Amino acid sequence: MSAVVARVGGEHRAREHRIFAAYEQAVGGPLRPHTRAEYLREGTLVVRVSSSALAHQITLLKREILTRMQPMLAPGSVTDLRTRVGPLDAR
Repeated sequence: MSAVVARVGGEHRAREHRIFAAYEQAVGGPLRPHTRAEYLREGTLVVRVSSSALAHQITLLKREILTRMQPMLAPGSVTDLRTRVGPLDAR
């Protein structure tokens, strides 16, 4: 069964969802509704934000957010965080 899951990308998606959950915990209450983890590529977590001002704020908090995420993840899972400004999908 695990070979089938791996073939369809299930392990990557499960890892990605764990990382997204760690991001939501790390980013905290006031920022959480205005940001959304979108995807992970080669250790870089890309986060969509609702405004350029928020993108700047997340960039300033990047080290703190990554530090908060590390205890929840495997070492080296996320090494960088980038932002993209755009509309957020409804949850």
